[in-house]
Parts: sequence; C-alpha cells; structure tokens
Amino acid sequence: MQTIALIGNPNCGKTTLFNTLTGTTAYVGNWPGVTVEKKEGMVNGHRILDLPGIYSLSPYSPEEKLSRRYILDEQPDLIIDVIDATNLERSLYLTTQLAELGRPLLLALNMEDLLEKEGIRIDRKRLSQMTGCPVVQISASKGTGIKALLEEIERSLDQKRLPMQPLFSNFIERYITTIIKDDYLHQIPKGRQMRWAAIKLLEADELFLASMPQPPQAFQTYIEQARKELVEHYDDDVQAIIIDQRYKVAERIAKDCQIRTKKAKQFNFDNLATSKFGAIPLFIAIMAAVFYLSIGLVGGYTTSWLESFFAFASLHIQVLSDALQVHPLLSGILVDGIIAGVGAVLTFVPQLFVLFLLLSILEDCGYMARIAFIMDRLMRSMGLSGKSIIPLVIGTGCSVPAIMSSRTIEHQKQRELTVIVTPFIPCGAKMPVFALMLTYFFPGKWFIAPLIYLLGILAVVITGLLARALDKHKETNAFILELPRYQIPAAKNIWLQTKDRTLGFIQKAGTIILLSSIIIYLLSSYSFTLQAVDAELSMLATMGRLIAPLFAPLGFGFWQASVALLTGIAAKESIVSTLSVTIGTSSLGSFFTPDTALSYMTFILLSSPCIAAISAMFKELGSKRKLLFAVLWQTGFAYVAALLIRSATLLLL
Repeated sequence: MQTIALIGNPNCGKTTLFNTLTGTTAYVGNWPGVTVEKKEGMVNGHRILDLPGIYSLSPYSPEEKLSRRYILDEQPDLIIDVIDATNLERSLYLTTQLAELGRPLLLALNMEDLLEKEGIRIDRKRLSQMTGCPVVQISASKGTGIKALLEEIERSLDQKRLPMQPLFSNFIERYITTIIKDDYLHQIPKGRQMRWAAIKLLEADELFLASMPQPPQAFQTYIEQARKELVEHYDDDVQAIIIDQRYKVAERIAKDCQIRTKKAKQFNFDNLATSKFGAIPLFIAIMAAVFYLSIGLVGGYTTSWLESFFAFASLHIQVLSDALQVHPLLSGILVDGIIAGVGAVLTFVPQLFVLFLLLSILEDCGYMARIAFIMDRLMRSMGLSGKSIIPLVIGTGCSVPAIMSSRTIEHQKQRELTVIVTPFIPCGAKMPVFALMLTYFFPGKWFIAPLIYLLGILAVVITGLLARALDKHKETNAFILELPRYQIPAAKNIWLQTKDRTLGFIQKAGTIILLSSIIIYLLSSYSFTLQAVDAELSMLATMGRLIAPLFAPLGFGFWQASVALLTGIAAKESIVSTLSVTIGTSSLGSFFTPDTALSYMTFILLSSPCIAAISAMFKELGSKRKLLFAVLWQTGFAYVAALLIRSATLLLL
C-alpha cells in the first residue's frame, strides 16, 4: 500500500476532491499533538491524506509546519497539488515549494468548468514541460476528469517521476550553488534535498537549523555574508526575497501556459493600489475622503440640527417636569443627566453611520486586503508580523475584537506587540470625542481628522521601532496574503455590517453611557455629605481636582476634563457625555482652546483604552506584569505626545 498526500490552497476544491476520491472510506481526527484536523481515506487500495489548506510551506502557522513536516518525514509516495485553475499564478507559488522537496508531484487543475467563463485556456502540455509534473484537468464539484486523474495517479506511483527544481535569478543561484557544494550539506537528514537545504540555510529557517549540527565557522561566515549581500542587492530581507523569486517563477510559468481567449474582466486598479510609490498616498487620500464625508460633510449638516433637537427636548421636558412638580432630583437626572449626556453622544450617530458604511464598503470591495499587503513590509521592519495589519484595520471599529484577532499571529513577541499597539488606532468609540472637538474648534477643517488617524499609525511605528531596537532576538518573517478580486460590494453585507456597528454604538449609549451619565450628574450635584451643592463643590469636582494638576502641562488642568478621562475608562463615548453634563457643549470654548483641544484629542487617542479592551489585552497577554507595562506605556506615550502636540501648536499659532 502506497501513500498519497493531497495538498493545495484554501478554497481550491481540495476537500471536495478528497471526498470524491475516498467516498465512504474517509475518516476525520486530529494530528497527534496538535488541533489541526486530519482527514484520511483509501483510493484504489492506496492510503490518501488530505493535508491542511495552506498558501505556502514556510514554517509560520501550525498548518504549514505540519504539512512540511509530514512530507519531509513521512515521505509520501506521491503528492497531488490541487490547483485552482482560475488562479494559476497564485497556486503555482505553493507548487514551486513542493517541487523543492524532491517527491513525485502531480498537478490537478481543478475548476475546469470555470475556465471558459473566465475566458482562460491552459496549455497542459506546456505546463507539464515547465514543471516536470504530470498535469490533469478536473472539476471536483462536477466529477469530471476524475477517471483520468485516477489513471495518472497509478502511472505516477509506478514511474516515481520527480518535478523540475525552480530556478531563481543568477545573483541568488550562485550562492545556492556554492552552498550545495559544501560538505556541510551532506549532513542533512534523510529525505531532504540539497537545493532545498541550501535555500533554507539562506532563509535562516528555524525548523531546518534545529535539525542540523552547528556549521563550521568559515561556512557560517559565508552564509551570513551571503545574506548580507542579498539584503543589500534587493533592499529586502532574505525571506521576502525568496518569496518574490518564487512568485516570479510562478508568474513566468503562468504567463507561458495560460491563454486568455477573451479580454479579462479583472479590474486593474492594483497597478496603483499596490504600487511601491502610489499605494501609501492613495491610502491616505482614501482615508481623508472617508473622514471628510463622514465628519466634515455629514457632521456639518447633522450635528447642529441634532443639538437643536436635544436642546428643544430638554427645554420642554424641563417645563413639563415643573408643571407636574416632579422632584428636582429626578428632573435633573432626566434633563441634565440623561438628555444632556446621552443626547450629546447620539448627536454623532449620523457621522459614525457614514464612517462605518464607508469602511464596510472598503472591506467588502477588497481594498482592505490591499492595505494589509502594502503595509506588510513596514510591519516587518518594526518587528511586527504582516498579519498585524489585520487587528489594526479591525481596530477602526472596536479595539476588543481587534485585540482578539491577534491570536492568528504565530510568534509570541509579535503577537504581544500587536496587542499593545492596536489601541493606538482610533476606534469608533473615540470618534464622538474627536467629532465634538473638531466641530467646535476646527469647523471646516476636516483634514485634521485623517491627521489624527495618521498620528495613531505613527504611534504604532514608533513603538514598533523601539521594541525592535531593544529586542536582541529579532523575529522576522513574511506572510502570504491572498488578494481577493475586486468586486462590487454586496448591499446586504454592507447594510448588515454598518447596522451592527451603529446599533452596537447606540446600545452602548443606552446602557453604559446612560448609567455613567446618571452617576456623573449625581456626583456633580452632591457633596460627600450628600448635600445638594454647586458643581464646583461636588464630589466629582473634588475627585477631579486631585488629578487635574497632572494634566496642567497639557493644557487641560481643570477638573471637568480630568473626570471625563476617568469616566472614559468605562467607555470612551462617556467622555462626551461627561463634558456635556459638567461643562455643556456650548461652553467648551470657555475651558478649551484650539491647542488644548488638540492636546486633549491626542491624549484620548493614545492613552489606555476602555475597560473592555483592557480585559481583552489581559486575556491575550496572559500576564498582569505585561498588562501593567502595556497600560503604562500607552498612557506615558499619550502624555508625551499630547505635550509635544500642544507645544508645536502654540509655536505655529
């Protein structure tokens, strides 16, 4: 009985093919020692295993490690690489890696039924010549080509035909050739190929290095020098260079074997969206447009109208309360607490609705994946994973799910750093504060909003660079991200995402902010002896004055601003309601100036997040010490940044 390994990218139809081949003989379990699912069955008397769906064999994720370890250690008699025929170039990246492992390889071009629809024809004979692998075209979902595949499986198992090794640029090949000639490579474990081992040495592959003895000093010096020269020549780290070389091989093969019978419908916006020089300016321009439309345009029309509405409601409810002789405490809670506090927050619902709508459109059309792609190199330069961009993007909605999404990052240090920097990105809860300050102190200057967003990104960059500089054991890796096709956003998806985010905000306003508004009103209306007093003599004022001097250098050393920061620990939206209750939005100009408003926004942007996000940070960091460091770093960074922003503003004004 011989063994067959089935492998391919996610969503390539691999599992459908496995089920078709095995029928009722398949069973599912877990691989020993890991939670990765294991599928095994029988086909024509041969054992076949469905390996995890992966994009590469780089040793980052558990799935990638498992697949590589299985092929190297177990040495299956045949590998079937299931290829999405409509995405040939992307699929061939994995093929180039499989070819380096030196095992018989068969290419199954799946989804042949979609090729005509896509206007694509693949020259199988030419593809076989260029890869050195037999090629069979199938449709696993429709069951076509399965008979030919089964025949080719038997033929491949009998002939043991090895694939051709992909060749890189001459500049890299000379290093690979020199490494292969060295006697050190004769010590590689059984089943490993010399060329594959040479590439792993250049990449400083952790799993491979752990399986090898310590190399001689002269050979180690040569390897280090080779890595240095590659970095200098290509201006990138070695892992990214090898990835790029493999993609160039895949591109060359796909271009030579793939014929388009009609003009592709694929939108070629990526020539700009992922370009070296145009991607970042485009990203900035798009985010500027998002904030202009949501805060500048919509906010300019709706804020004053809603404020007038809540002022009207407040006046008439007060008149009605007086007429009904409602107790002053109850009417105060209703008018000065609930309506003033919650109303001030709800004023910004239209702005947030448009903001969430536009961000949902960017996600659904496929652009957000481009942001992750263009930011990958920057992430890696800061000691972060390319996957770190995902939590940062999610963080524009809410920090809690953003922090939790860091679990997909394999390396611990990168994951922990991502958790620490994610709250720097302005979440939806902080937007009402920014909208409030921008509306009253910077009317018509919508461009300040994207600058705040960029300030959050700058904080991520600075923190990452400092962490990388202090890290003696730097973890550098690249990641593979499939760029989805651009598509017209689905109206249903857009509506559901926008609705859920907006209703989530309103729900918070109706619970946490409602409760905090009532508490704030009571604390600002009574002394510690429970006597009704003026706000300046209240419990809230007393507590605020204890911490207010700390913020005097930042320009907001008055107790109202200080207690607003405290209530913001429960929910950032509470800052607006607290200011509304203690100051009144119409009186902000008596306490804040443009420079102190910018300083205040900066501190709120960068300081530690709400209690829910802090809880998520603790869960992901798994240590009180690490959590304390994270909170202190965020707060300290926010303080220094706010001080610098205010100083710079005073110099410029």
